[in-house]
Amino acid sequence: MFTRALGVTGEGTVLNVMQGAHNFVLRDSTFYVARNIEVHEHTSRGQDDTLFVPRRPNSSAIFTGRKDILKKLKDHFAPADQDNKHRKAFLLFGMGGIGKTQICLKFVEEVADRFTYIFWIDASSEETIGLGLKGLCSHADAKAAGISVSSKSALIWIASLQSEWLLVFDNADGAPEVVEKFVPSGSNGNILITSRNRSLGWVTSYDNCLEIDQMTEEDALFLLLKASHLTEQSERVHSIAQQIVNELCCLPLAIDQAGASIEAGLCRIDSYLDHLSQHRNKLMNHPSFRGASQYNRTVYETWDLSFNEIESRANKKSEGHGRAAAQAAILILETAAFLHHENILEAAFRKAAMKFSKGHYSRLERKVKTCITQSLQLGEDQSWNHLFFHEGIRVLMSFSLIKQSSALSGIYAIHPLMHEWSRNRMSMSQKKCMMQVSKLILVNCITKEKTAENIEFHRLLVPHIKTNYQLQEENGLKKKFDDDEYYWFSSVFQDNGMWKDAEYLQYQIARMRIKKWGEKDPLTLASRGNLAVTYLRQGKYKEAENLLLKVTELYKKVVGPEHPDTLTSFNNLALIYSKQGKYKEAGELQLKVLDLCKKVLGPEYPDTLLSMNNLALTYSEQGKYNEAEELQVKVLDIDKNVLGPEHPSTLTSMNNLALTYSMQGKYKEAAELQLKALDLRKKVQGPEHPDTLTSMNNFAATYSKQGKYDEAEKLQLKVLDLRKKALGPQHPETLLSMNNLALTYSEQGKYDEAKELQVKVLDLDKNVLGPEHPSTLTSMNNLALTYSMQGKYKEAGGMQLKVLDLRKKVLGSEHPDTLASMNNLAFTYSKQGKYDEAEEMQLKVLDLRKKVLGTEHPNTLASMSHLATIYANQGKHNKAEELQMEIHTTQQTTHE
Repeated sequence: MFTRALGVTGEGTVLNVMQGAHNFVLRDSTFYVARNIEVHEHTSRGQDDTLFVPRRPNSSAIFTGRKDILKKLKDHFAPADQDNKHRKAFLLFGMGGIGKTQICLKFVEEVADRFTYIFWIDASSEETIGLGLKGLCSHADAKAAGISVSSKSALIWIASLQSEWLLVFDNADGAPEVVEKFVPSGSNGNILITSRNRSLGWVTSYDNCLEIDQMTEEDALFLLLKASHLTEQSERVHSIAQQIVNELCCLPLAIDQAGASIEAGLCRIDSYLDHLSQHRNKLMNHPSFRGASQYNRTVYETWDLSFNEIESRANKKSEGHGRAAAQAAILILETAAFLHHENILEAAFRKAAMKFSKGHYSRLERKVKTCITQSLQLGEDQSWNHLFFHEGIRVLMSFSLIKQSSALSGIYAIHPLMHEWSRNRMSMSQKKCMMQVSKLILVNCITKEKTAENIEFHRLLVPHIKTNYQLQEENGLKKKFDDDEYYWFSSVFQDNGMWKDAEYLQYQIARMRIKKWGEKDPLTLASRGNLAVTYLRQGKYKEAENLLLKVTELYKKVVGPEHPDTLTSFNNLALIYSKQGKYKEAGELQLKVLDLCKKVLGPEYPDTLLSMNNLALTYSEQGKYNEAEELQVKVLDIDKNVLGPEHPSTLTSMNNLALTYSMQGKYKEAAELQLKALDLRKKVQGPEHPDTLTSMNNFAATYSKQGKYDEAEKLQLKVLDLRKKALGPQHPETLLSMNNLALTYSEQGKYDEAKELQVKVLDLDKNVLGPEHPSTLTSMNNLALTYSMQGKYKEAGGMQLKVLDLRKKVLGSEHPDTLASMNNLAFTYSKQGKYDEAEEMQLKVLDLRKKVLGTEHPNTLASMSHLATIYANQGKHNKAEELQMEIHTTQQTTHE
């Protein structure tokens, strides 16, 4: 969009003027005369014969893009019907360097024939507006009208014009009332304003204004190549140029300035990004490129101008209200410089103020304490002054230094380049102070309560915490956070399922607390217990078990075997056993913990409910679906009443119950509950949280069991990609997703795709979980089933026998998974023509499935169907027919 000026004309040089319009402009102190134009320096503003009619600047010769904005302007200023004529006004607003003036110039150039008169006024101050209007008094038509030389006379003359005119107020960055007093009276004519201040919408009406945003990547790329005057258009040059425009966030002035530095030989296009990373201040503020885009300031100078004005207001002792607003603006901008540039939350300041007002902050350095006290308005009578904050925001918005994401949300954003500029302009001591201020605001706005609102709020804090830490590291601060600060930040990462980030912080906390208080201190034990749970969530079961065994033994000695912290540690240890497939050990320990929790904490305490939930999950893993369902229904009801219907623990209970329904063959009930849990988890925990992905995975598995293979495949592919991203390619839950997807491929008849994925999963399961883990055996079973479907009966039979033996050993002879192995082996025998062996095994499977799962379970009916097929192959048609009739009757009864 923005480009460098082609050059400045010398005194007496004759310029060509576009036909069809009278063009006048005053810019700075140089006047340009229309038609045969000569350039003169303004020497006296008091006499009529020394004033010259100003000419508008030409648009840049390499203006790029912005077609949508130009169309909007053309549509708005299109000629009206003779009977429906009225004044049209429009505001283009946005940050400095975004391209407002160049868009306006291009628009005027393209529609010049539409207007008889075009008046271009430098509106950067009240004085320049007045001088520009006085200059118009020298126009031949104005002189013929006999007007005197004054801005008032110029406005009267403009208002009297019967032909179409356009009055442009460029760079009207002051208060709206400054421009409003220079608007001609009447209802004819057209007015176009450019400004950093959205409040100028007061003059045009807020319906007739448009915020100018950054260029599209395509247009920005085209601009950089033109501005750099590069003749080579190779794929490599395009790739480098693309990286540059993205680094410069498609800001027109910054891109044009980059092009100027490349074209002038300051650096090559392939070394520009290296120069930028090492010398950003110099490149963004290089005096050689002030002429870029016909704009007399560099990128940083543009924003410095705004900041200097705010600073000037902040230092004016006479303006109480304006001074306080400017001071608030500076504090907000400098604090936000050490947060992420997006989703800057008013709620963070408010919550921090409320928490700070209750605590002690006397140990803070004086400068940090002063900034915190002022920005949060801490005091005996005032803990949070929302008016002070909003006045500061209003000032920043008036200079387009900050954007409001939503009128009701209290969420703001700063352009990434401007965000960096606001840091780069600070001294190192100032940076250290404001880094501390922003960190303390983050620490003190975090809350313990796991409400849906708080979880969503914490999700928005994650980029701010990471940005603050990164900036402290970049600026060489050795002590970034203390253990309490690490604790609060790790809790945010935990809420958002960011286990790797949480692990790093929890390790630091444990290390610091061991050094500070020793290994046996309860706070040290709590931090090590949290670290063990995070290991568990990452699938690091052995590390989790080893650490938690030590912590549990120390808890028993330090606080006693029935202390709530000891019970929590026992509960987590039991969960680790369950994840390792040690269901017997897990169940025994969970029963013991549950009894103690009921005794010590009460039957409806959150930790008691967690114990019940974990025990129910172990029951389900053991194939005890009825016991699991009974306990899960009870837990879900209590969770809803005690914690609320959207609490993460309630959603976990809902998810677990739905999974049990699915295992019982109650697919309709399972799908309904899974869909509800999935929607709530997306809302409360976010669409990519590991718990949300678990719900999505379970829902997809239910689709598959219902025979909805296409829907299942689509959802499973999505879950697999997200789990790889969130948890890593070798996390047990990622491997589970791969296994489920492969099973769906097999059900669809895509045996080659299924086999390829199953072989990979099996190898990973063996390495990650071990050769006898239940998940490894499931992978082995599924691969064997695919071999059987491919007609590779020998390979299938050998593997199925191995799986069956291992499942009997690990899970027991009546576990549903063991019965599934027996069923699959009987199927393979049948395919091999070994009907007697198949019949014998299938009869055994059928009896056990009726006993374990019930006569109406889909797997029981599947065994009956397989047995009927075997009978038919043996020529026992009567038996086959009887069995098929029994299946039909059972299915009818089930559906009634």
